[in-house]
Amino acid sequence: MLIDTHCHLHDGKYDADREAVLLRARESGVERVVTVGTSVRESEQAVFCAEKHDSVFATVGLHPHVFNGGAFRDSEWEEDLGYYAQDGESVVSEEVRRDALGKSLLSLEKLIESSSEHVVAVGEIGLDYFSHDPKRVIDEGQRLWQREGFLSQVKLAQKHDLPVVVHCRDAYDDLLHLFSSGEISRSERVVIHCHMASVEQAKQFLDSGVFFSFTGNVTYSKRDDDEMSRVLRLVPLERMMVETDGPFLTPVPLRGQRNEPAYVRHVAEHISRVKNVPVGDVEAVTTKNAQQFFGI
Repeated sequence: MLIDTHCHLHDGKYDADREAVLLRARESGVERVVTVGTSVRESEQAVFCAEKHDSVFATVGLHPHVFNGGAFRDSEWEEDLGYYAQDGESVVSEEVRRDALGKSLLSLEKLIESSSEHVVAVGEIGLDYFSHDPKRVIDEGQRLWQREGFLSQVKLAQKHDLPVVVHCRDAYDDLLHLFSSGEISRSERVVIHCHMASVEQAKQFLDSGVFFSFTGNVTYSKRDDDEMSRVLRLVPLERMMVETDGPFLTPVPLRGQRNEPAYVRHVAEHISRVKNVPVGDVEAVTTKNAQQFFGI
């Protein structure tokens, strides 16, 4: 048995065959799927998807991109959540941003309270300093606003005794600082999804008590001595989960196709090979970790 701990099953790319996707997952031994929200509207869709399918659970949260200003803004007040306005140049006032954040958090909280048996975490939330446009870097104002939005959602998770699913890209040192400074407690249940940090950073995250979730991009490694393979050997199975991040990051040998929960088996098999442990052990331990972490 396997659990796909991070997928976007509510995504429109699955609209035509969602039932068939779940059937293929079950046939592959993937018994449960966590579908992950990235905005208020996406979180609503994730919860709706979970309510329709017994094997699906949902998370609710605001992706760090929401706080930059961009494609993730999709409710009337999320238009104001971005640090920069839609023109990409003018800064949204702090008062307007904070008001929008408060409304968004209230919407997420209502989802948690109205669908408590289906919502199993707050996420994906975190820090993301990557920019697809090399001419437009994520500046200090955006970083500070991301951080404020992230920590406010950690508090929401604490209030409802929920774990946290963290998205982090090009911001691992700042995330580590939030742990070392105590702004995120070691007692908080945290999983870093699609973990891509260095070996040295991974050692520090291990000391912080977090879980590591690995997706199809681990199969892109060309050598067994590269950084990702070294991280996989470093992190004990007892701190691992597996995911697809579908419809994205499809594993080898299916790269180029739409990703789906059934393909999480390829991630488990790759981890088995790199760590030189039976694939049955990877399945059993990562599934137990996910069950205990999410309460599913």
